[in-house]
Amino acid sequence: MTLLVSAGEGSGDALAAPVVRELGAPAFGLGGRALGAAGADVVVDLASLTGMGIGAVVARAPAIARAARTLLSQASARGAQAALLVGYSEFNAWLAPRLRARGLKVLWYAPPQIWAWREGRAPRLSRAVDRMALLFPFEEALWQRHGVDARCVGHPALEKTPPPRDAVRQRLGLAPWAEYVALLPGSRPEEIKHHLGPMLAALGILRAERGALDARVIVAPSLDRALSDRIGREATAAGVAVIESSAPSVLSAFDVALAASGTVTLECVAAEVPPVIGYRVGPLTELVAKRLMQVSLIGLPNLILGERVFPELLQSRFTAEALAEEAGRLLDERPAFVRACRDVKAASHKEPLDSSKHVARLIAPWLS
Repeated sequence: MTLLVSAGEGSGDALAAPVVRELGAPAFGLGGRALGAAGADVVVDLASLTGMGIGAVVARAPAIARAARTLLSQASARGAQAALLVGYSEFNAWLAPRLRARGLKVLWYAPPQIWAWREGRAPRLSRAVDRMALLFPFEEALWQRHGVDARCVGHPALEKTPPPRDAVRQRLGLAPWAEYVALLPGSRPEEIKHHLGPMLAALGILRAERGALDARVIVAPSLDRALSDRIGREATAAGVAVIESSAPSVLSAFDVALAASGTVTLECVAAEVPPVIGYRVGPLTELVAKRLMQVSLIGLPNLILGERVFPELLQSRFTAEALAEEAGRLLDERPAFVRACRDVKAASHKEPLDSSKHVARLIAPWLS
């Protein structure tokens, strides 16, 4: 009755943890703090593998290879019956068929976004798993066309009821009358490198243009101490305080957000905090992405809505001036964008079942 878990990024760690908690079966594998707190034995810490972009992955190749060997050997040693893979596309795409060859049943939660790029991978990936648990309704038909037992379970970030705005502001010591911007530069070292500076500079522009406006940098719990300290130094130099917390527990205190594209943009929507969605990568990764991308939208809220409702600023457009301009627009038109947040939540779930419970029910028969 042992479960192997492979969640190599902070967002995957957060998705996997409640599933492990719901199952209550012995679990081990690749993960971080959330999985450890859920009772899993973390034999490979995701912090040793975290990277973004082609250069970062190459630099971490030896650690990634060691992690793969560890998981396979531990799967045999512990007699694992099933595997829960979460995100972490390239690594889990390599791992999945090898686990199935050892007799494990494999469920991939949040599998590769073939609707966005490299759909040609689909036949190979479909043969590597027994089931997929999907985050978005529009993914289901695509994977089913490739013969996958694919179920949309919804995105847990959109299921959460945010704490009351006034209560959170009081807890954080924020003025009840002021406008506040949440700065969410990401959870990976390379994301912080590319995003934090322009976000802090944008805040300087907004402060000069608007009266009672302030911001906080929200530091992801998955970041290691050295990176958290670096963020603190840069934010302090720009006159901005840092909140070390999971985003969902504090976001409702804010009016708008500057957010790196990813799960956190859905957390903004859940809290009804309209996001300016941005992303910047290194030149090599940008070159490859341009050749492979199949969609014109990257923001998850926009993808759910099927149109660009929330602003997206990518690469050379990710500047302090553009961030400040779009944030000012969201502040000026906030009621309309709050309604758009509600539209995203309404469109994202096919049924009212808790997503973590749904994933656990898909795995549980394999652990009996």
